[in-house]
Amino acid sequence: MTRSSGGDCPHGFRGGWLTGDDAHRAAGRISGPFRLPADAKLSWAEPRDLDDLVCLLEWSRREGRPLIARGGGTGMPGGNLGPGVVVSLQEGFGEVRPARASSDGGGTMRVGSGVIAGRVEEVAASRGLTLPCLPSSAPWATIGGMVANNAAGARSFGHGAIHCWVEALEGVDANGTPFRCSREARGALRGEGGSTGCGADHGLEGRMESWEPGLLPGDPDAPPWPSLRKNSSGYALDRVAGGGGLLDLLVGSEGTLALLTGVTLRLAPAPGARGVHLLPAATSAHATELALAAADLGASACEFLGRSFMEIAGLEEDPVVGTLAREARALFLLEFEGTPEEVDQALDRARELGAGLDGPGIGSREPELATALWELRRGASPMIAREARRGRVSTQFIEDCVVPPEQLGSYLEGLEQILAEADIDAVVFGHAGDGNVHVNPLVPVDEADWEPRVRRVLDQVVSLVTELGGTLAGEHGDGRLRAPFLQRIWGPRWAREFRELKEHFDPEGRLNPGVILPLEGQDPLANLAPRPRSWPV
Repeated sequence: MTRSSGGDCPHGFRGGWLTGDDAHRAAGRISGPFRLPADAKLSWAEPRDLDDLVCLLEWSRREGRPLIARGGGTGMPGGNLGPGVVVSLQEGFGEVRPARASSDGGGTMRVGSGVIAGRVEEVAASRGLTLPCLPSSAPWATIGGMVANNAAGARSFGHGAIHCWVEALEGVDANGTPFRCSREARGALRGEGGSTGCGADHGLEGRMESWEPGLLPGDPDAPPWPSLRKNSSGYALDRVAGGGGLLDLLVGSEGTLALLTGVTLRLAPAPGARGVHLLPAATSAHATELALAAADLGASACEFLGRSFMEIAGLEEDPVVGTLAREARALFLLEFEGTPEEVDQALDRARELGAGLDGPGIGSREPELATALWELRRGASPMIAREARRGRVSTQFIEDCVVPPEQLGSYLEGLEQILAEADIDAVVFGHAGDGNVHVNPLVPVDEADWEPRVRRVLDQVVSLVTELGGTLAGEHGDGRLRAPFLQRIWGPRWAREFRELKEHFDPEGRLNPGVILPLEGQDPLANLAPRPRSWPV
C-alpha cells in the first residue's frame, strides 16, 4: 500500500494511507449493504504497530477527525464504514502466540486484534482446544471485530457469546493512551473501592475509575433490562452491574470507546463427540416449545430454518430431509457435545421430544450425516446469490433481531405478516434457542417503490421487537443502521445513560460517531445500496 504525499497524512505515521478513490475502494470492501457517496471525505489508514496507532489517535485529537475501526469488513450494520478515517487493524496487529494449557483442561491464547478467527481455531485445534463461540464468518472475521460487536455463533447457545471467552484486552483510548485490562479487574463504581488492575490512574483506566453511572440494571428505580439470552445492542451495563469492569464495558462497544490491539482468549477442551438432530415444527407454538426445550436437553446449538428458507432452497425435494420439510413451518437443528455415550443419550431425548410434537426427526453422531445436516443451515449464501441474479437482492436491514425465546413464535408470525404486506420475500433462519433471527429480505430492486417498502418494513419490525421485549442486535452490533432506533428500543432513561457513558469515555466524540448512539437527524438507511455480496468472496 502506498502512502499519500499530501498534507492529509499524519506526520510521523509510517503505515499505509489512502485518500480519494483509492480510500473509497478499500473502505468499500464490506459485507453489509452500505456504500458512502463518492464525495464523502474519507481516508484509509493501516497502522503498522502500536506506535503508529498512538500517532493516529493523537493526530485525530488535534485535527478533530473521526476514526472508524475496521477488522475483516464482515460487519453488516454499517459500523465499519463512515466519513472520516477508516482504520484497518488487520495487518499491523496479526500476532498469534501459542496456546497455553490451563488447569481446567482448557487453555488461553493471546492474539492481535487483526487475527482472523478461523486462524485462532486452527491453532487451538492443534492443542486439542476450541473457541466455541465462532460465527459462520470465522474464515474472514477478525477477533478484534468479534470482540467489538460481542459476536456469537451457532454454538454460543451452549457456550455463550465471545464476552464469555475474553480474559484480557489491550488497546488505545480516544486520547492515544495505551491500556491493558483483564477479566479479574473490576472498576470502582459508586465508591466501592478497588482498582481496574490496569496499573495506571490516567487514560481509559482513570476514566473507568471516575465513571459514576447514574443508573444500572437492578437499581430500584431502573427500567427493565431486556431479558435476553444474548444481546449486542447498547452498552453492557448489565455485565457491569453484575460486577464487571472495564473489559466487560469494552466488549460490544463497537469501537466507540477505544480501539483494540490485542485480546487474550480462554479456550475450551474440544469435545470427544458431536451429534446433530433435525426436528420439524408444524406451528409457531411448537417452534417456541422446541426453542425453550433445547436448553433443558443440553444442546450446544439450536438453529432453525424458516418456511421461506426451505421453499427457496428446494428442501422439499431433498432426499434426506424432504419429508420433514414438506410438512414443517420450520426445521430445528440441535447439536450435542460430550462423550459418545452422552451424545447418544441426548439424541434419544431429542427424538422423544420430537415424537411428542410433530415427529421424531432424524439425527446421528456419524460425521457424514451430521455434516450433511449442518450443510442445510450453511446453504443460505449460495441461495441468496442465486436470487440476486433474478433481481431480488438480499439486503440486511432487519438481519439480527433478538427476542426472548418464549416470544420466538410470536416474532416469526409478526415478521411473516409484515413481509407479506410489503410483498417482500425473505430468507429466514437463525439461532432459535437464543431467539436470534437472521432475516435476509430479497428486495426487488428493479421495482421503483422498493425503498419506501424497505423503510416501512424496518419501522414495523422495530415496533414488533419493542413490543416483544427484544433488541435489534443479538450478535452483530447496532452499527449506524440501528443507532437511530436506540431510544425506541431501550427507552429514554437507558438511552440517556448510554449517551453519558459515551461522553465520559470519548468526550470529543471522535471514535466511530453515529454508531450505537445516533447523530442528530441520522437516517438509518442513509447510503443503503442493495447489491449482490462482493466481500468477502
